[in-house]
Amino acid sequence: MSRFTRRERRSAHRVPREAVVRAWLAREHEGDPPSTASGAFDALLTENPGAAAFLWRDAPHACYRLSLSRARFDRLHVIEGPPELGWGALSPDGTVEGCARRIDRGDPDRLARTTGVDVPAIERLSRELPDDDPLVLSTRRGAVPWHVADGNHRAVATALSLRRGAGYEPRTAYLCVGANPILEPLLQRIRGLL
Repeated sequence: MSRFTRRERRSAHRVPREAVVRAWLAREHEGDPPSTASGAFDALLTENPGAAAFLWRDAPHACYRLSLSRARFDRLHVIEGPPELGWGALSPDGTVEGCARRIDRGDPDRLARTTGVDVPAIERLSRELPDDDPLVLSTRRGAVPWHVADGNHRAVATALSLRRGAGYEPRTAYLCVGANPILEPLLQRIRGLL
């Protein structure tokens, strides 16, 4: 937990990956989720294969439930993906805050057409009371940015509300810290040499 701030360390509690998968699947899936952990994981990958890909690509994970400080929230990045498509096209710098700035200055319908992101839905969410469903965030060991895997619309709506004068209520999030595919092999080679 070395990348956590002191406040985050106090609020962070380790949770099984299955708890994150089930919470995410409950938001995505109508009806009863599968009863087994592997069934829930398979259902989530079927329901949302792109966003959930980090769960198998960067395995194994250490997952935490924590409260995001305003400073951490302001540094969140949108889901990883091509910069010219979707969330990457909406955010000039890859951040949730970058999306909110662009929406605040632009035409929601035009932005929706050019990016493929449902910007009018973000506008609606920004005017409603924030929900308390946790965001799902991903990062890799040794990596700095935390990416929103699930909850991009809600995160950007919160950032848009903040830009328009709302007060910040700490967001709850699940953070999944995965293996670093570059760092891990390098560390193993160094250990082998020593």
